[in-house]
Amino acid sequence: MLEEVAGVEAACAKLGWETVRLPAPKAPAALCAAVVSSGADVVFNLVESLGGDSRMEVLVAAVLDASGVPYTGSPPRAMFVGLYKPLARALLAFHGIPIPQGKVIGHPEEHLEDIRFPFPWIVKLSHEDASHGISTDNVVFSQEEARRRLRYLLRTYRQPVLVEEFVDGREIEATILGEGEDAEVISLSEIDFSGFPEGKPRLVTYRAKWAKRSPEYKGTVHVEVRELDPAIRMHVVRSTLKAYRMLGLRDYGRVDLRLRSGGEPVVLDVNPNPDVSPDAGLALAAVRSGMGYEGLIERIVRGALRHGVSHKAIGRGGSRSDPGLVGCDGGILPL
Repeated sequence: MLEEVAGVEAACAKLGWETVRLPAPKAPAALCAAVVSSGADVVFNLVESLGGDSRMEVLVAAVLDASGVPYTGSPPRAMFVGLYKPLARALLAFHGIPIPQGKVIGHPEEHLEDIRFPFPWIVKLSHEDASHGISTDNVVFSQEEARRRLRYLLRTYRQPVLVEEFVDGREIEATILGEGEDAEVISLSEIDFSGFPEGKPRLVTYRAKWAKRSPEYKGTVHVEVRELDPAIRMHVVRSTLKAYRMLGLRDYGRVDLRLRSGGEPVVLDVNPNPDVSPDAGLALAAVRSGMGYEGLIERIVRGALRHGVSHKAIGRGGSRSDPGLVGCDGGILPL
């Protein structure tokens, strides 16, 4: 998290904007007061959790809405839907966006015989992000394996578990910037699993994201999408933009997809709050698009200023075209 804040601060400094960090207190009233009293022109919201609770990112977005200070990233509704995966799945399916078949399990002894899609399955937490609870053991090939993993996840994380068909195809990450009809896919990347541990199911685990010395981290390399049929590429882009717009994301986001054997893309996840560290996938996508990291941060900030709900917060920077920046070591970076 601090690497992410430091990266955004450094980019802002290169853009000529002042930055100051603020804490992110858990009490909504204290957080709102801290943001308003900062005199910030805009808040760069980097909160992913507070006190280890990922549900708090929704509360932070709601507080920022109430503060009247423009802020970057998606609004509370999109944050909420993105976190609660069964709800996101229901909305995506209702609007005709292809998703893997799935079922929510809330009890370890719930009947699995009712699940009609074939093995392998993947079992994952229904209310988490950042690959929490995901390991190669989450891909199961029998009801016995599924039951064992379900019991572990339900006992450890105390939340419902989502059982999905495991689509073992190419994994594509689509990076989107903007809002509404102006949103655009700036890059399609894919995960190169060629160096992944042999014999293990290919997926982006928690270790693959965060344990830099692990074989899984080294074996999940983000590369520019390779030799994708134009018709399939168009289908991927259309599905991505439809999901992004329908769930109400804005400024920036990521949609993760996999391709079935026939090339049909299915949406695995819609992330309204992806990591914006200089070495994260979003930043790498911006570099590949020719925008660069500073260009990415500038575009996000300008977008926040355009959809800002209040003119009360013109402060340190003096004007909306030259924002003052305020940072936060708790995960919020008000600008």
